[in-house]
Amino acid sequence: MRWLRGAAIFMAVLVVGAVAIFALARLPETGGVVPAPPTTPAPPLPPPAVGSQWRYTSPRAWSASQAGVEACTRSKADIEIGGGAKSGAELCLRRGGGYPYAASIVLGDTQGRIVCTDCSVRARFDNAGAQTFEGTAASTDGTDYTLFIRDGARLAGELKRASTVTFDVTIRGAGEQHVTFDIGGLKWTD
Repeated sequence: MRWLRGAAIFMAVLVVGAVAIFALARLPETGGVVPAPPTTPAPPLPPPAVGSQWRYTSPRAWSASQAGVEACTRSKADIEIGGGAKSGAELCLRRGGGYPYAASIVLGDTQGRIVCTDCSVRARFDNAGAQTFEGTAASTDGTDYTLFIRDGARLAGELKRASTVTFDVTIRGAGEQHVTFDIGGLKWTD
C-alpha cells in the first residue's frame, strides 16, 4: 500500500509540472526581461487661484513618509536654451516631502543645462536692486536642468512682498538669460 501512495504522489507531481510547463509555454516571449509597467503621466497642476499665477500641490519624494507643500508659477516668457531652442521655466517653493532644497527654478526642456556649481544667483524683485542667493544646479533624474536655491526662506519672504522677480541664469550654449515670473498673490507661510 505504501508504494501505491508514493506512486500517486509521483503522478500528481508530474501532472502539476506538466500543467505548469504548458502554462509557461503559452506566455508571450519577452527574452527573459519582464516588461516595464506602463507609465502614467503626472496629473496636471490645478489651475491657479483667481488673481494669482501660483499653483499649489502636495508632492512627496519617493523616500519621504509624508507629502510636503509646493507652490509653483511659470515664467512670463520662454528662454533660449541653445541651438535655437526655447524652454519655459517654473519657479517653485517647497517645504517638506523629502526634498533637499526649499526653492528651485526648473526648465521645461531636458536639453537646457543651467550652469551653476555652487554659484550666486542674481534676482531683482520689482524695480529694486539686485540681490544674490546661493544656488547650485543639481540633477534630480540624471540631467542637470534644475537650479536649486539654498535660502528658500529668504526667497519666499521676498516673493511675498513683490509682484515680479527676474533671475539671471546662465544656460550652457545660450549664455546668460533673464527669466521673469509674475509672483503676486503668493500664499506661503515660513
